[in-house]
Parts: sequence; C-alpha cells; structure tokens
Amino acid sequence: MSPSVDKLDAARPPSAGALTKRVLSAAILMPLVIAIVYQGGAAFAAMIAFAAVIMAFEWSRMVERRSFSHAFYALVVASAAAMYFAAADQYDAALFCAAAGGLVSAWFAKRHSGIGVWTGFAAFYIIIPCIALIWLRLDAPSGRALSFLLYGVVWAADSGAFLFGKFIGGPKVSYALSPSKTWAGIGGGVLGGCIVGAVFGAWAYGPAAALIYASIGGVLGAASVLGDLFESGIKRHFGLKDISGFIPGHGGALDRLDGMIFATSAMTGGVLLYMLGERIQG
Repeated sequence: MSPSVDKLDAARPPSAGALTKRVLSAAILMPLVIAIVYQGGAAFAAMIAFAAVIMAFEWSRMVERRSFSHAFYALVVASAAAMYFAAADQYDAALFCAAAGGLVSAWFAKRHSGIGVWTGFAAFYIIIPCIALIWLRLDAPSGRALSFLLYGVVWAADSGAFLFGKFIGGPKVSYALSPSKTWAGIGGGVLGGCIVGAVFGAWAYGPAAALIYASIGGVLGAASVLGDLFESGIKRHFGLKDISGFIPGHGGALDRLDGMIFATSAMTGGVLLYMLGERIQG
C-alpha cells in the first residue's frame, strides 16, 4: 500500500474495469472467508487478527497522515494481544488490551501529530468489534450458524445497497456523509438483509421461523448500512475517497468491513441480551 493518501473525489459511476475488479476480488475472498468461518478455531482468530492489524494501519494513516507511526505500532500490539486473549477465551484481558492500546496510541498521536482522540478511537471502533466477532464464532451459542448469518447479511446488504443505489438511484441521503449514498441504496441493503435472514430462518428452523429471522436480518442489514454511512462520514471529515487500495475494486479493509463492524456490534448486543433473558428466566 502506498503511503500517499487519496483525496476526496466527486462521486461517479464505477467503470467496467472497477466492477470487474470488485467481482473478481469478491470471488476470490468469499470462498476463503467461508472456509475459515466454517473451520473456526485458530484459523478464524488469525484471520480476524490480520484484519484488525490492516484496519489499524489504515486508520492511523488516515488520521495522522503518515504510515508506521508510534500510534500505529501501539494499535498493532493491542490488536494482536487482544485477539490472542480472545481466542484463549480470556475476554476481560482482551478488552483491557484494547482499552490500553487506545490510550497509548492516543498519547503517541497527541504527542507527535496533535490528533489523539481520533487515533485512540480505533480501539473501540476496530479492536473491540473484532473481539466480539471472535466471541460470536468461538464461544457464543450456535456460533458457527450465527457467524454465517452475520456474514451473509452483511454481504447481501452491501450488494443490495450497491445495486439499488446504482440502478434506482434517487435522492441522496446526505452530502455531508457521502456524495453517492441514496435512500434507495439503504432500502436495498435492508431488503438484502431481510432476504438472507428469512432464508436462514426457514433453512435452520423451518418456515415458521422465516418471518422473525427476516426481521433480524433487516436489523442487521440496517446496522451494516449505517456502518457504511458512518465510515463515509469519517472519510469525508479527513478528506478521503477510499482509505486505501488494499482490496482491488473495494478500497481498503475499512472500506470493506465498515458494515461488518456495526453489524457485529448489533448481533453481539442482541445475543448477549438473549442470553441474559435466558439466565433470568432460568
């Protein structure tokens, strides 16, 4: 990845070449991710740790306007330690590493570039959702099924938002957040989540469960779309169009995983509330 930062560009329809890169990247990455999610264990934890490090690099470079800073190394150490403890079922230690990494990286960034809070925010925006993702797959009840539902909804929401936004278009959501996001795209993202949720519910628990899981999929799809909007707003704040070119046709890892961050947080909260309700009733 080049250390130079892309400037914010006016929204324009993706070219045929960009669409081809997008499709090819997805065709290569999706089967690999599916296999690793199915396998779970150390392979899954390693994949999440790798993604956390790449996102930390992109985040620190975006905020500080330089690569491989002291703040970045603090985030890397915190990410690696947090994922290690999470994979070992030591979530208190993992959360402590995330919080400590955020504070240390913020101190370094404040000292060297004058921007501390934004850098430290990466611990809560990136590292903690990655911890939650490991918990969902490795330790939550029905973790494998929940993880497949989560990934399926996020992918469907992203595809639905892209297709509806491109072919239907219409009113923009907010030029302050993104010059290209439309209300049709948001509807397409939620609809994609509903469809995947309904299919999952009917397949896993029978047709009677399709409606409730369609609702769950819609909520997760909405969270994914909100995550995309949130990251778009951050990029505009820092004057960027894409955070990096790490994934051809998709931009950076943060560009690709912004919806997953919010959807993971939503699913983790929902599962924890369900578990709490079960414990109270029991």
